[in-house]
Amino acid sequence: MAVLGIFVKTLLEYRTMGMLAGPRSIGLASWSSTQAELMLNPENVSLRSQLKNREEELNDLKDAAETFEAEKAMALNGAKVVARWELMLEWLSGHTDSWDPVNTLEQYKTVKITKAELLGLPAPSFEYEPQVPGGEEVKAARPAADDPPAN
Repeated sequence: MAVLGIFVKTLLEYRTMGMLAGPRSIGLASWSSTQAELMLNPENVSLRSQLKNREEELNDLKDAAETFEAEKAMALNGAKVVARWELMLEWLSGHTDSWDPVNTLEQYKTVKITKAELLGLPAPSFEYEPQVPGGEEVKAARPAADDPPAN
């Protein structure tokens, strides 16, 4: 008990001599003593540390969102490269009988028009796009260069 009394007496002496940090010494000169005490209150310090932690978490989530966008773009570009590579291999191997450019173009147009409608944008015009020849016309016009002569 005597130690506590000495501590309180020493604390009061330091405070009156200006040696103990008060509101002015920590940049709170314009604040009243009650405001400074609220700032130094352990409960408020705890809340400030929680706020700081939440701000750090928010910044981490923002960084993760930016990283996700970059990874998504890379994955999409990678998928395009793979699809183009597979199409090239089919073409080089002569396995193009399964290709249906007419239906594929119609599906593409449907997707683009539907997407524009969902976004509230005007539908794209395919008026000046080149036309894909029909399926039977292509097969009849294709020369059989890979087939051996019929001698």
